[in-house]
Order: sequence, then C-alpha cells, then structure tokens
Amino acid sequence: MRCKPRILILYPQRKVPRSTVVLSAALSRAGAVVDAKQFDALPCDLLDRFDLIILRGFPYHYDAVRASSLATCLSEARTINNPWATIKARDKFTSIKLLERAGVPVPKTFLARTRGELLKRVEELGDSVIKPISSSLGFGVVRIAPDEVFYLLNALPFGFEVVVQEYVEKARDVRVLVAGREVLGAMYRVEPLKLASNYAQGADVDPAPPEEYSEISLKAVEALGLEYGGVDLVETPTGPKVIEVNPSPLWFGLSEAIGEDIGMKLAEFFYRKACEE
Repeated sequence: MRCKPRILILYPQRKVPRSTVVLSAALSRAGAVVDAKQFDALPCDLLDRFDLIILRGFPYHYDAVRASSLATCLSEARTINNPWATIKARDKFTSIKLLERAGVPVPKTFLARTRGELLKRVEELGDSVIKPISSSLGFGVVRIAPDEVFYLLNALPFGFEVVVQEYVEKARDVRVLVAGREVLGAMYRVEPLKLASNYAQGADVDPAPPEEYSEISLKAVEALGLEYGGVDLVETPTGPKVIEVNPSPLWFGLSEAIGEDIGMKLAEFFYRKACEE
C-alpha cells in the first residue's frame, strides 16, 4: 500500500507565500495530505498528527525566549529543517563561524556591536560588506569602504549588531540547492549593478555545472545540521567561498535557470522523508 503521509508546512509571513502554495500542490501530487499554517497559529499539542513538518522560514520578529520555546515545541516532532539548525543557519555570524570550524572556505567575518568595533573591523578589512544578523533575499546588505564608514556610523541606532565581512572580489555568484546528500541543481546569478545578486531582487540566472560545487555545498549544509538548504557561493581567485546557507531557500530562479521543476523535486524529497519509518 502506498504511503500517504500527513505533512504540515509552516510559514512566517502574514499571508500564505507563493512558495508554500506551490510546495503544497506538489506534495499533494506526490501523494501527501498537506496542511499549511502560519507560525503564530501553530498548535503544539497537535503536532503528533503529522508525519513531517516543513519549516519554510522562521519568524524574525520572535525574541530569543519565544524562538527557543517554539524550537522546543517543534523538536518534539519530525521537522525539516531541525528548528535549532534553522536558527543557527539564519544567524549570519554564527553560521559562518560553524562553517569555518568545519573547514568550509568562507570570507573573514566579524560581529560588531559598537561603533568602535565596526570602525576597527572596516579599517582592518578594507572594503567590507555589512549585513544584518538575520535577513533574507539580500535585504540590508551594503558594501562600504573605510573612508565611507563614518556616514554609516551616523545612521546607526544607539544599540545594534551587524555582521562585518571582508569584500570578496567575485568572478561569479553561485546558488546551489541541496536536499539530503544530493545537489538538485546549481545556477549563476548575474547582477552587475548591485551587491546582492538575488533572483528575488531581479538578478538574471544561468545554469551552472553542479558537479563543480557539489563537494563544498554538501559539506556546508552538513556542517550546519541541515537536511536541505540553498548554498550561496562566490568564485574567487583562490577557489569558491561560501557566503551563507539559506535553511528555507526559494527555488523559482533555479527552475528557470535549468529548466526543471525543482519544486516537485523538493516535494518528492519531503515525501520520502515523511514516509520513512
């Protein structure tokens, strides 16, 4: 008898995002019974009804205590990605340090919590990239030179935390999508006029040879304890470096680039996981 798992998709947005709608339809075609809920509507006492819970993001507006409580709740069920791994991966400083510890090539990265720390790091690194601790789709990412940092300092609030990363002169920007121990596809993202080359912000996409980036991408996803993820890399003169790993990646740009239904491939991966004993 064919498995017919019950799967719950959780999303942080106020309205159901396109990715959840598309993934729900693909899972239904694969043979699953699918429900979707916003995180704030999650009933912890009903999680045992589901064979698998899929996290499509995590609420950025939750404070540490509420996020920890939610992660503990979700840990009682079969969840992809693991909620604790998701929290670590979306933290752009913690995740880079975990990758670095695992031997994954990454840019030099620091945390700045005061104006003095920020000034020191930018002077040390030269051209730098400033990022929020947690964000997605390339929002809030800026490049800054040492002689420009004072303008940024004046715009910052009294209390802040930002990631300061060395600016890496890149030959190409790459996104690789990993699910399990398999690379589902890779693409080049082309955006000559912006620092962030995200498809969601209008970057062009072209197919990339997945075999060239599979080893480093699989290692990065494993280092963060994720079961699937979108690995962002840049090609440098010394080889590819991982910029970050998205624990709830979109796939529309990749589908366009390589001409395959990546949403269905992801759905089949989730379906298999839900049916595992």
